[in-house]
Amino acid sequence: MEVKSPRTDAPINVNTNQVVTDTMISIADSLINIADSIDASNLDEFASMLTSANRIFVMGAGRSGLVAKSFAMRLMHIGFQVYVVGEIITPAVTAGDVVVAISGSGNTRTISEFGEICKKLNVKLVTVTTNKDSALGRMSDLVVILDNKQKPVQSKEYMERQLRGNHKSLTPLGTLFELTAAVFLDAFIAKMMVIKGVDESFLKQRHTVLE
Repeated sequence: MEVKSPRTDAPINVNTNQVVTDTMISIADSLINIADSIDASNLDEFASMLTSANRIFVMGAGRSGLVAKSFAMRLMHIGFQVYVVGEIITPAVTAGDVVVAISGSGNTRTISEFGEICKKLNVKLVTVTTNKDSALGRMSDLVVILDNKQKPVQSKEYMERQLRGNHKSLTPLGTLFELTAAVFLDAFIAKMMVIKGVDESFLKQRHTVLE
């Protein structure tokens, strides 16, 4: 497939199919490295906070917000009372509730402001992020870090492009965090299913029929 430069309109020699493969390999490598680095005690504390909460609220901005909604849906399926911050039917948070914030940078202004409100109301705050020292990280009761500390192994062609000076990111604008957060939270739901003693048939009973 011929690709043209947006600046000169000249053809660029790019194997776009290889870009797809390289990107998938990069994401998979990163997921493996992050899975190996997650603090197990954090997972247990996260689970304990959710099971002891009166209600659970989730929040995120942009694509992280979509990940938050997906997590909220699964929590509902396994029997939790859960709401998405910003929806018109979401009630006020109160002491005894837990708020889960999803933010790659941990500094997203609107989400940080919501976090500050949570702390003023004595509501427990959990942040899923790459940055423990961020605004959200510093105010949270629990921070779950999803950060790839190791350089992922890339395909040969990708490495050759790096040596030639083509350093364009394969996963721009926070894509890697959002995908990682989605996979992590789905995996965490599997842990919560064991804790709650429910199986897929239970989830199906609570799945919407109005679709």
